[in-house]
Amino acid sequence: MKITYRVEKKDSNKDLKYILKNRLYVSSKLLIKLKLSHSIFVNNKTEFVNFIVKENDNILIDFDILEKSENKKRFIDKFEKVDKKLDILYEDEYLLIINKPANMPIHPSCDNYNNTLSNIVANYLEKQNIYYIHILTRLDKNTTGICIFAKHEYIQELFTKRKDFINFKKKYLCIVNGIVEKDHDIIEKNISRKDGTIIIREVNENGDFAKTEYNVLNRNFEKNYTILEILLHTGRTHQIRVHMSYIGHVLLGDELYGIEHNVDNNLKYIKRQALHCAKISFTHPITEERITIKCPIPEDMKKLID
Repeated sequence: MKITYRVEKKDSNKDLKYILKNRLYVSSKLLIKLKLSHSIFVNNKTEFVNFIVKENDNILIDFDILEKSENKKRFIDKFEKVDKKLDILYEDEYLLIINKPANMPIHPSCDNYNNTLSNIVANYLEKQNIYYIHILTRLDKNTTGICIFAKHEYIQELFTKRKDFINFKKKYLCIVNGIVEKDHDIIEKNISRKDGTIIIREVNENGDFAKTEYNVLNRNFEKNYTILEILLHTGRTHQIRVHMSYIGHVLLGDELYGIEHNVDNNLKYIKRQALHCAKISFTHPITEERITIKCPIPEDMKKLID
């Protein structure tokens, strides 16, 4: 992967380090790697970061040189490669976007080293001579839908450093127990880890700010559940599950928060939390094109929605 940039008049007589950090959004950590691997060029010549640039100078970052200089197996060895087919929704030189199935964690843990999406992605990317796993979005084990992987740490950094420009939007579909009365509402309640557990979260005024917006798509009065479209304004762990349970409407199939809030019938229609990441949109950090990705609804939820 190579990134190019032409110096503008306003940046003439600034040093190369300034351009890299303020115009190309290279982090200090990555800048050190680029310096050590001699991966930075100005007008086709390697230069130090104190080099003074002029208008119309051509800057090139050659990440291929960096990757060749590093130990290729350093990250890939963390993931036992698993040869399974991926449901790819979008792919280019910079990003890989996957439809994650249910009953599959994003990354390995102490009790699951190989049945994860990262294991399969590692196997897939190695065939492209990419030896790094950079997860941009995460979903719970039994939540389905859109997951994004960056093919380089620089792309991962851009999603953080250019957050406002990228303007990432994520929509979910979920099915909750009971009949939700309001057609639309916004929940702004802080979330923190519950005392005595490393998994369960709860609404707590001392927690991190969390904002969830929902619209009612349909109400099933006969079976006593409501179908919602969710727009996340923040990304806290278990945010949708916690906020829905807080307003008295635990997700169907959510054993963790169903038990926590004494909901007995939420496993009647589906055997996992009825939550699906259905749509994302963002401005591509390299091409600057607005990207919209939609993800098909899985069969177990589709039956309930239909």
